[in-house]
This record gives sequence, C-alpha cells and structure tokens, in this order.
Amino acid sequence: MRTLVVLGGADGSVSVYQRARELGYRTICVDVRPGAPGVLHADEFVQLSVRAPERIAAALDGRTDIVGVLCPASDVGLPTQAWLSRHWGLPSPLPEAAVRASVDKPVFRALCDQLGLPSYRCVSGAPDADLISAATGLRFPTLVKPVDSSGSRGVVACPGPGALRSSFAESVEFSPSGRIVVEEHLDGSHYTVEVLVRHGKVAFHAVTERTITPPPYFVTTSHLLPAELPAAVDAELVETLEAICAELGYTDGPLTLDAVLGRDGRLYLIEMGARMGGNGLAEVIESCYGVDLMAATIAVAVGDDPVLTPHPPVPTLVHVLGSDRPGCLGRIEGIDDVLGIPGVVDLRLFAEEGDFVRAYEQAGYKLGYVVLTASSVPELLSAENAVRGTLKFRLEAQDMAVPQP
Repeated sequence: MRTLVVLGGADGSVSVYQRARELGYRTICVDVRPGAPGVLHADEFVQLSVRAPERIAAALDGRTDIVGVLCPASDVGLPTQAWLSRHWGLPSPLPEAAVRASVDKPVFRALCDQLGLPSYRCVSGAPDADLISAATGLRFPTLVKPVDSSGSRGVVACPGPGALRSSFAESVEFSPSGRIVVEEHLDGSHYTVEVLVRHGKVAFHAVTERTITPPPYFVTTSHLLPAELPAAVDAELVETLEAICAELGYTDGPLTLDAVLGRDGRLYLIEMGARMGGNGLAEVIESCYGVDLMAATIAVAVGDDPVLTPHPPVPTLVHVLGSDRPGCLGRIEGIDDVLGIPGVVDLRLFAEEGDFVRAYEQAGYKLGYVVLTASSVPELLSAENAVRGTLKFRLEAQDMAVPQP
C-alpha cells in the first residue's frame, strides 16, 4: 500500500485526490475543515491545520505506507510539506529557500532584484505609520497584499496615499503574520507560468494568458493556452526560471508563477509557489499539451521519474465559474446542455443547490470551472460564450441568473 498525504482539501485539490486514486495511491486529506471538498475524495481524513507539522506527524506516527507529501493549489501548507518530507525521509524535500520565496512575497521580490530581472518598487512590513511613510514614495496606484496569502485573498487596490490606511486595515486581515506589501501596479497583460523542474532544469513549462476581474479584486476568470509571448521574451523565460531554481536550490518539483508583460515589452515575475497552480490549470495543460502535471508531480514526490511527452499545443481554455453576489443557490440550470457543447472537455462544480455562495472575490469562492478545447482560438472563445449563455446559477428569492465573469 502506497499512501500520499495531501495538505489541504480545498476545491483546487479535488482533482489531485482523484488522479492519485487512478494511479493506485491511497490518500490522506489533512484539513481543519471536515466539510472541505477534498475530504469526500480522500481515503482517510486527519482534522488538523496544515500549519501544524508536528501534530500531523504525531497523528500519523508509526505509519510505514506514506511515500509522499503534496500541497496542491495553495502556499499555506508548503512549510509543513518541507518539514514532513524531511521528518519522514521522503524524496525531493523542499529547500527552505524555495519555501520562503513561496510564502513571503518580498522574499521573491528581492530574489528577482538580486538576479537582475525586470522589477518594480515595493515596500513591506507591519501596517503602521512607518510603512505608510515608505509607501507614499511609490508611484500610485498601488496594490496592497498580505505577504503570505494566495488566491487573491486580501489584495486591495489603493488609488492614492490617502487610502493607504484603510487599504492596510483591509489587507492585513488575511495575513497570518500580520505583514503586508505595497507594490506599484503594473499595467499590462497577465500570464501564469506552470513548470516542472527536474534535476535543476526546466523539464516542461507552459504559459497561460490569464484574464482577471477588474479592480478591486483581481481574481482569475480564465486561462488561455498556448499563450503568445514575444519571441525574445519566450526565449529568455527558461533561462530565467532555471536561474531562479539554482538560487533557491530547487531541483525537483512543480513551480507556478504569476507574471505581467508590461507595456515596455518586458516580462515581470510577480510571485511564485513551489507547487502546482489551481483553477484547473493541470487539466487545461493536459488538454493542450497532453502532459499530465498531476501524475508528474506525484511521481517526483515519491522518487519516480515523471513521464513527459508533450504533443503540439491545441487551443485550450479554462473558464472559472463564479457569482457576482452572495446568496443561497436555488438551482443550477443547463448542466447537460453545457456538456453537449462542442469543445467542452470537463465541467467541475463545487457548489450544490441549497449551498450559500459568496461573490467571486477570492479564488476560493469559485463555483467551479469548465475546460474547453477547439481547433482555433476564435472557435474556442465562441464555445466559452456558449457556456456563459447556457449555464445558469439561480439564487433563491431572486430567480435570476448569476452573470458569469
């Protein structure tokens, strides 16, 4: 029996539990919430915080079947993944430098500056008068973020120095360490870079063109592959990624990065996580390139060689489903019709009729996602529009469709 410990049971982890079972692994879900979506898909459940490695180790003491630890779709459990991997003597433990760069945004910013990568100004610290003073010297508008959160939690747009104090108060609520970072806002096109690192080299990477909601939330609504980067930028990307991995001592495993192609034509790396990305990215990459990143990540975690045999890319898109307002979900209409739309590869729903749903202001508040593929980008976008017009989430007492992002 070979068992994987999966840190976190949020919706972004569900496909990992399912894929692990298909590959013949048992899974243990560690989450403080018994109602987390991943719990239903795991073989075992340990109700503990993913921030408590010693308690997790004690709960699983004496187990000889654990062969790997994963932390998909969230940075929160990465320190625990590193600790448990070392405690149990598992393959490919995360280096501490990679953990710090993943869970502390200013650390990654400093790394980019050290390597001479395209950069922008930011200041960080406790939300006090000193930080306000430092932030007033930045170019506005700015973004205020917790240094240690992901999924757009606590990201606040700040239009000018007069709004810093209120932005600080809103953002710091989402920071476990009580620290925030203020960044100059970059104007440009948004991308996500998904990578598998093997022996310190980029074994595979894919770039997605990311669509986000307008301010103030900046939450992902879709990823389109393959992304069209300028040739010079694309040529430098692998070299840049390998330089980052060398500096961090990160030799094996997944990597996800957010990036902005600025108006000046340079690619700015915003933040990183030594993990797989969420929002259906693994599924959309498999549809586009034929590469199973989930299976590859599991293989690396247990010390096996990953299988990476990409085919020429096929235009593919993942559309994230969300509500523009909170309320009780009365009914969902059009599921069967959506599944019949040409090009729909997968439909995943994380809300059921009767659930209370929140406005899509954070990645964790999505209602699901749809993966689509087509022979051309115009055909793909047409299919996405068909999904928007067909799938309806109706809230109680309103009897009206929730507009999709």
